[in-house]
Amino acid sequence: MTHNDPSKVMQSAPGAYTIIGGRQYLYFVGTGYLGLHGHPEVLRAACEATEKYGMGSATSRRGFGNTPPTLDVEARAAEFFGKDDAMYFMTGYLGNSVLVQGLAGTFDLVAVDESSHYSVMDAAVLSQRPIVKFANRNPESLAAVLAEHCTDGKRPLVITDGVFPVRGIIAPVDGYYRALKPYAGSALMVDDAHALGAVGPTGRGSLEHAGLPWETVNTNVQPDGAPRLFVSGTLSKAFGAYGGIVPGSADFIDALKADSPYYRAASALPPANAAASAKAFELVRDHPEMLQRLRDNVKLLRDGLRGLGLDVDDSLVPIICLVLDTVERMKQVQAELMEQGILIAYNPKYSDLGPKGGIRIAVFATHTKEMIQRLIDGVAKVLAV
Repeated sequence: MTHNDPSKVMQSAPGAYTIIGGRQYLYFVGTGYLGLHGHPEVLRAACEATEKYGMGSATSRRGFGNTPPTLDVEARAAEFFGKDDAMYFMTGYLGNSVLVQGLAGTFDLVAVDESSHYSVMDAAVLSQRPIVKFANRNPESLAAVLAEHCTDGKRPLVITDGVFPVRGIIAPVDGYYRALKPYAGSALMVDDAHALGAVGPTGRGSLEHAGLPWETVNTNVQPDGAPRLFVSGTLSKAFGAYGGIVPGSADFIDALKADSPYYRAASALPPANAAASAKAFELVRDHPEMLQRLRDNVKLLRDGLRGLGLDVDDSLVPIICLVLDTVERMKQVQAELMEQGILIAYNPKYSDLGPKGGIRIAVFATHTKEMIQRLIDGVAKVLAV
């Protein structure tokens, strides 16, 4: 198989039904959790912005690169996350790097959850500070690592995924927060790419889900010496558009923009991306039922798969990972469901997977009960063989 395999070319917007390689599939792949990537209002906003502002401003944001859609998406993001402002940049992959550069000089060591996304490790290396790893989702392991390495007043920065992208498991960020409390100047930084818009009571992500003090997130405040909290995310997943986002207090975002090469040196995102992102925030704000539909669908699918005897927990994360006895069996399940016109993804390798890989199933708000039941029945049929 080549990297340009025509059978894997997407020929429509991702949605409940998606055309791949010339065939329409019932689609349970990817990250379009709220079903916004093909939403007509999102597409219309992108088209209108392109016609009015062109393909791009052709300069950095520090120069003349700010367009009205760029400023609008930051205002919408600030509103959604209950913050003063936000920084919008090229891609969510860079979010960890944006924050690490913005926090330069405030930490002496980086501790990373060993199963974190590749972008987390890239940012850790960029920090030019010593890096240590601790066991996945294990606050006790983190505490031991900190006790060993954070002597003589060293200030630790812990970085983790909020939701691990293939397994769909939420990091115990509250446990990490508690492990950091004994260390003055400590900080917890979360890559919430798969959580923002989909996890937490209002969709603000894993920190909100854990009940950590959201008012201190991405600020210069450290009340009573508690660990500082930072989060970055993307608009290319639940929000159905494109670009990285860091919402925060006015002084924190001002400083981040002043120091970041991704603001002062890189070209601004195309107005189409910004306008689509701003519209997505507006739709999520005005239609909270989208998040509720997503949660209803997640519960329906998890309950159905658990009813087949599969090891599936009752989380409301819209990612379900199945690890079967052999690689061959997982490939067979994917292939036979494809024959039925249902697409799921077997991932042989990813940052949060073990040596066998795993089957990743993504649930969208736009899936109907009938679609979900069709997937459950399809899995039951394959497993019965």
